[in-house]
Amino acid sequence: MRIGLVTDSTAQLRAEEVARLEETAGGLFRVVPLTVLIAGESFTDGDLDVDELCRAMDEGAEVSTSMATPGQFAAAYADLIDHGAEAIIVVTMSGELSGTRDSAVSAAADRPVLIDVVDSRTTSAGLAGAVDVAAAGIAQGEDAASIAGTVADWCAAETMTVFAPHNLEHLRRGGRIGAASSLLGRALQIVPVLGLTGGVVTPIARVRTRAKALERMSLIAAEAAADLSADDRSLEVEIQQADGRPDDADVLTLQEKLNERGLSPSFRTLSPIITAHVGPGTLGITVQTTP
Repeated sequence: MRIGLVTDSTAQLRAEEVARLEETAGGLFRVVPLTVLIAGESFTDGDLDVDELCRAMDEGAEVSTSMATPGQFAAAYADLIDHGAEAIIVVTMSGELSGTRDSAVSAAADRPVLIDVVDSRTTSAGLAGAVDVAAAGIAQGEDAASIAGTVADWCAAETMTVFAPHNLEHLRRGGRIGAASSLLGRALQIVPVLGLTGGVVTPIARVRTRAKALERMSLIAAEAAADLSADDRSLEVEIQQADGRPDDADVLTLQEKLNERGLSPSFRTLSPIITAHVGPGTLGITVQTTP
């Protein structure tokens, strides 16, 4: 059975990752983009330069995002079916953070092939990892239902993200703050360390300085890596930054701290969609198993 694979642009896939996924899926891989709005002007996620976005946010421009629409997903499904897909796996960013998952489900109704939509309960590197798990299932010849189940299980147990925005203001404005709203009254006195639990932003720690936040994040990542590698599973550790600067001082400091704990992280720029909600300067770590 030929199985198509779809995700959304918040995975921020690199060009080489897209090429590999295209090859694994036999050409049946598509990315559906979300939209960033800066002062009312629309930009497709993937086309917007992250420097331009961060500069606009620093200057106080009104920034918002728009979910991928049912029409966009319907077009992707139709294209895959036209190219021979007999079933389609869709892996989206957390449904708690965006209506994108609902759009994917809505567009799947009354299609001539099985379309299984998986809410990854994460985004960025976590979403990219979930797509890799789906692609591995396709490569191994598994059926669509089995692949979807494996991806959902992996998302629930084998990926962890921790991040530290410079402040909570952008999350508050966007309404994506979830349980971390309890920190708002102390936002001027603390540096928040946050995570994603069940797809929702949750507070993990409150520290006084950025340096302490980086130290706490590296410790949390090391603990997660120890748990996830207990069965000798291979791991991926990835630093993510809103500004897309791997040579930034905070990124280099975090990389050094992770190296000291025996971890060798790679780097991924956050999707502009995520940056629009967490703000410039946000730094995160994702630890997850690899298929």
